[in-house]
Amino acid sequence: MRRFSLSDSPPPPAVGEACVHRLYPRADCRACMDACPCDAITESASGADIDDERCLRCGRCLYVCPTQALVNIPPPLRHYRSGLLVAPFSPLPPEVSELLIWHAQYHIRGVEMLSDEHPLWMLAVATLNIELAALEEPGWRIVPPPEAQVNIGLRHLLSAGQAASRSAAVAGSSGEARQAFPAFSRFTPQLDTERCLLCGACARACPQQALVQLPQQFSLEPARCSGCGICAAVCPAEAIEVTAGIRPAEVVQHATEPARCTDCSRSFSRWPAQGSRCPLCEKHPYGMRG
Repeated sequence: MRRFSLSDSPPPPAVGEACVHRLYPRADCRACMDACPCDAITESASGADIDDERCLRCGRCLYVCPTQALVNIPPPLRHYRSGLLVAPFSPLPPEVSELLIWHAQYHIRGVEMLSDEHPLWMLAVATLNIELAALEEPGWRIVPPPEAQVNIGLRHLLSAGQAASRSAAVAGSSGEARQAFPAFSRFTPQLDTERCLLCGACARACPQQALVQLPQQFSLEPARCSGCGICAAVCPAEAIEVTAGIRPAEVVQHATEPARCTDCSRSFSRWPAQGSRCPLCEKHPYGMRG
């Protein structure tokens, strides 16, 4: 007979090293904290921490984290049949991003349930349908269960109906939902070219390569943006803002040009209307950067 030991316990949920706050303390990402229904995730000096005793393992944080930093939290198991999510349901409804993955990968188009018994799920579907309308996708329906499944006196029919359902868990990643609808973006980086120094810090830091700086072009690709806010956190000129909201993912390209600073002789990128001195020399008296 196998004895139980502490080593058999699953590791506690945690926020890994990929957390935006651990990498860039100035970043203002609060995606997991805002999604947590029980305030189990809190900001700390090292980034974000999860209270194991308060965590419900609902998985909502998995589908909003822009860098997949949550660890030891399995994606929730759902049941589906004939294009519908079916009982048994979790007490807490899924995050919209998770439902979008079900929509794209499993072609789910509704939920089989009695609406008055699952008000939180009803709210989740209503929120989902708002996003689906913006994505130009068909909305989900609420379908009442067959009468045989509602009648508790016919338990054998209930069991037979449930036997036809399948169970699965979709990947716990906000990137899955983003990749499922590449023609739209949920977050849009916007660049103030009058403030931007073309230093390239944002392009180097962006984990999704939503910002790309080339010798003669600076591009913003909203379809790649995860909304992590790293670009804004590292920008020394506060020239970048990331806005939320579903909109067509139109690539924005700004023309730039290579140049050589007349003061320090270093190569730099500049806007076409910019002068011949690099941004650092512009901020310092002549000869300070010898």
